[in-house]
Amino acid sequence: MVRRYLGVSPGRGGSGRLIRLASVAALAVLALSLSGCLDESPQSTAVIGGEHNQRIWDVYNWLWIGSLFVFILVEGLLLYAIVRGRAAPRTAHGRPVPVHGNTRLEILWTVIPAIVIVLIGIPTLTVLRDLSSTPEHDNTIKVDIVGHQFYFEFRYPELEVSSTNTLHIPAGAMIDINLQSADVIHSFWVPRLAGKTDNVPGRTNYMWLIADEPGTYAGQCAEFCGLGHALMRFQVIAHEQEDFDAWVEEQLAPPTGEGDPTIGEQLVTGGSCAACHAIEGTAAQGVVGPPLTGFASRPEIAGVVENTPENLAAWLANPPAVKPGTAMPPPGLTEAQIQHVIAYLHTLE
Repeated sequence: MVRRYLGVSPGRGGSGRLIRLASVAALAVLALSLSGCLDESPQSTAVIGGEHNQRIWDVYNWLWIGSLFVFILVEGLLLYAIVRGRAAPRTAHGRPVPVHGNTRLEILWTVIPAIVIVLIGIPTLTVLRDLSSTPEHDNTIKVDIVGHQFYFEFRYPELEVSSTNTLHIPAGAMIDINLQSADVIHSFWVPRLAGKTDNVPGRTNYMWLIADEPGTYAGQCAEFCGLGHALMRFQVIAHEQEDFDAWVEEQLAPPTGEGDPTIGEQLVTGGSCAACHAIEGTAAQGVVGPPLTGFASRPEIAGVVENTPENLAAWLANPPAVKPGTAMPPPGLTEAQIQHVIAYLHTLE
């Protein structure tokens, strides 16, 4: 007589195990394939570019080693129980014999997770403490980062310069950051250099980062902040010290009065303008503000002032001052950048 169990057909046990093994193998292959793509992503946290990110990964590595040990221990005990139970089953009338709980074992598996949590908590809290205050460093640069819908403004109070959507820093320098917001909650995140820290309205948060090597590091807002959030990206450019000093001198130089439309196009289509405005044939495809295609042929700016270079410069410097109540915030451009943007916008016939 063949004994049937609910949901199990005779002769199907072997094929079921094969299906499960094939599924596990497929998942393992997929995981390995995805892990091979980590280095290709510009926003991979697995590619360590600075000390801040390194300290986070030190905790990850500790947790992974501990998790592997727990996994091997638990799975080993499970396999031991399966083998021993199948070899000498304790049954009564075809069913397992009910037994009373093992008090010592129950205390043990309550105490062990508590110990594991403590072992996880100590390095985690230690790193959180270290990352919350700026370490002493020979070369420290202070930067105030203000989140706007939908761009980041970078101010260097000690150097008296600023930039938008591109944070210029010297490689190897300690960047002491104050985070603020001009409107809603944003989150400043450069995956290869540091973890996420929020920009909260009415509050100043603090963080620091160091870029070990010169290069360009991709960043973005990691907190949904409105319709233009997906385009709220920025770059951190780590220079050699002499190149950074040259950039500061260039920003401090008085504007020539003539802008470069090529630079202006980069500022508009690759900066905060693209989050709100659309320009036909470019990467700027924003829908929050009016399109800028054909801007040069428009008689007025925002419907309030004549479309002249002087009025456009005033508008780009502080839109609410030109049109009170406008939803467009100050874009945080330097005088030189404004001249470049003006030169570009006046090519849009």
